[in-house]
Amino acid sequence: MSFLRCMFLWSCAAAAVCGCGCGNPDAGSVSGGQPAEQPAATLQSGGVLLDVRSPEEFASGHLRGALNIPHDRIAEEIAAAVPDKSAQVILYCRSGRRAGTALNTMKAMGYGNVSNFGGLEDARERLGLPVEKD
Repeated sequence: MSFLRCMFLWSCAAAAVCGCGCGNPDAGSVSGGQPAEQPAATLQSGGVLLDVRSPEEFASGHLRGALNIPHDRIAEEIAAAVPDKSAQVILYCRSGRRAGTALNTMKAMGYGNVSNFGGLEDARERLGLPVEKD
């Protein structure tokens, strides 16, 4: 077996063992700041929980305490909702894809403490929050 092939296989095995999130490249914490292992404490200390799905999806069920700004409106609306660019922001959507898009937009705008918690169910499990309907 060639050296490069061995290195490739070893890298894949290491990524699988470490849980790098390769199955969903937009999921997980992508920022500095408070570790994602303590998300409930983040929300209790003034962090912002942001649902970036459509208003219709939000009304059909969202995490308690979440604000709703659709991912395609982040650039226009985030400064009013979260004026402090160092504030901890936790994003979620249906699968994590739109939250990843919103995260990239926010990072480009100077927000430095933003995490993508993936889909609604992933975020619910990680945060231990109930789902509410409007």
